[in-house]
Amino acid sequence: MTRLTVEHVARIEGHGNIIVNVENGEVREVRMDIVEPARFFESMVVGRRFDEAPLITSRICGICSPNHVVTSIKAIEAALGIEVSERTKLLRKLLVYGSFLQNHATHLYILAAPDYVGLPSVFPLAETMPEVVDRALRLKKLGNDLTTAVGGRPVHPVSAVVGGFTSEPAPALLASYRDALLSVAADALATTELFASFTVPDFASAGEMLALTADDDYAIYDGDTAALDAGWRRPSAGYRSFISESVVGHSNAKHSTVGGRPFMVGSVPRMNLNADRLNDSGRAALAKSGVALPTRNTFHMNVMQAVELADASARCADYIERLLDMGGSSVPQPFRIRSGQGGSATEAPRGTLYHSYSIDDDGFVTHGDVITPTAQNLANLEADMRDFAPTVADRSEPEFAVLVEELVRAYDPCLSCSVH
Repeated sequence: MTRLTVEHVARIEGHGNIIVNVENGEVREVRMDIVEPARFFESMVVGRRFDEAPLITSRICGICSPNHVVTSIKAIEAALGIEVSERTKLLRKLLVYGSFLQNHATHLYILAAPDYVGLPSVFPLAETMPEVVDRALRLKKLGNDLTTAVGGRPVHPVSAVVGGFTSEPAPALLASYRDALLSVAADALATTELFASFTVPDFASAGEMLALTADDDYAIYDGDTAALDAGWRRPSAGYRSFISESVVGHSNAKHSTVGGRPFMVGSVPRMNLNADRLNDSGRAALAKSGVALPTRNTFHMNVMQAVELADASARCADYIERLLDMGGSSVPQPFRIRSGQGGSATEAPRGTLYHSYSIDDDGFVTHGDVITPTAQNLANLEADMRDFAPTVADRSEPEFAVLVEELVRAYDPCLSCSVH
């Protein structure tokens, strides 16, 4: 029997354990135990004013906080019937993409890359290939700086509020970020080339794939939810009509299914469903990746994140150019407090993020609901481990462990978010 027990998996966000037992090519046991305690943010917002919900839910995760803020605000606006300006939407997209830049750079270079160069961490890589680590730091810093400029600070943004922004970057500062985003085009393309050069297992996930999709954009801020295999497209605000959550005994995070089937969210589903909306930089990076779409290989999550880096840097430069030319205002729109219910979705770096709230006549939250990307991925992650483990169970114990951990890390799981 091949046994694998990894306590506190390294190079992922949060704390989780892997248990895999394979006997005579048959999987006897496979679990991804999320051992972080549940934190009850959905209950925490109940009884609080509507405008406190984004500030509270951003604390679900310091890494994903811009995504929680924007998604929470959008859900509240849906409940209160608030329409925001085009300028506000563009600034929010910059905030979300700032999170993409810093998250993807961190995951790819700091968390995932050591697997493919035979190193236990990024620190030896900094000694042997300092130019690679410098590239990672440039991309991550740019994402942090962009988030700070638009959101007021790099973690738990404060300037994005219901109806608009309390402040926005000066034109000269925006122009400097446009130039900086254009200057990292070579870094983003080199990132794709680097991850395309790594050999990954030939593996196909059996799960469904979901992502936001829109007719006119690579959907990260707005869009319907689409299913790759089933071929449907549905309003994302009604996510509870197609996503089911269930409690599992071995984990503090729930598992999610769609139509009774595990599913994947993240860069691979996004690319499978939206590659035709990539910009020129994204298309060039996709060509460099060598990946033929649609792909079902979970290990391609890494190189698809690299393609998104190339697309995002050029896309944000275009958004800034539009902001500099368009005028208009991002000052919060006037609105009337009323009772209502609203849901929304955005694409966080790790996949689709859903929030919904019910608000009473006095503006207090009576119900809150959040489904995070990792909570959606966990059932599919375990299914992938179950299918993948027998194919590598004949390897040495250290190699078997590394390969299973690579599979888990490919999902870029955020375990703090999963136990929200």
